[in-house]
Amino acid sequence: MSPKSKSNPSRALDGVHGVRVVPHSPFALEEITEPGDFDRSTCERSSIEANQRLLMQVWQQRPACLRPVRCCLNGDESLGEMVANVLTSLPFIALGIQAPRKNLNCKLYANSLIGVGIASGLYHSSRGKLRKYLRWADYTMIATATVCLSRALRNENPKLLMAASAFFLPIQPLMVSAVHTGMMEVTICLLT
Repeated sequence: MSPKSKSNPSRALDGVHGVRVVPHSPFALEEITEPGDFDRSTCERSSIEANQRLLMQVWQQRPACLRPVRCCLNGDESLGEMVANVLTSLPFIALGIQAPRKNLNCKLYANSLIGVGIASGLYHSSRGKLRKYLRWADYTMIATATVCLSRALRNENPKLLMAASAFFLPIQPLMVSAVHTGMMEVTICLLT
């Protein structure tokens, strides 16, 4: 096949297993006649676009533990269930108000309990698209309360653990809750 001959690119790969020809390729064909005779901005732009596509593919394939909490938008089944769920949020507010506030860590824990009650009440009384965000806020507030309690029980938590907890809190609050709940169980076992 000579360089002058033209082949139809959409037919050249027909029948090759695993190859799909896209009608509009994101890559532009540009002939370069002299060394160094190319448009740098086009090259840099295509490099940036390729990096963005790669980053998006990696982001879409992240493990489930790094994905945000998913939520259905329909909510509680009946008005009675919604009222019961909102009412069960009130004891968290009462406990947060009554919790001892002897030092900063205890104050943070008491305030986080109040936050759990408020976030849970708002989540269970919500409907529609707002419900998805309030569920995330509810789970994140529960995880925040476990972080605050583990800090109140044991003041010498490693700074790296607390930084990692703060980083993962909005992404995966259930994982943060599990880690800090386990730490609290170990601390309480060592105290008894």
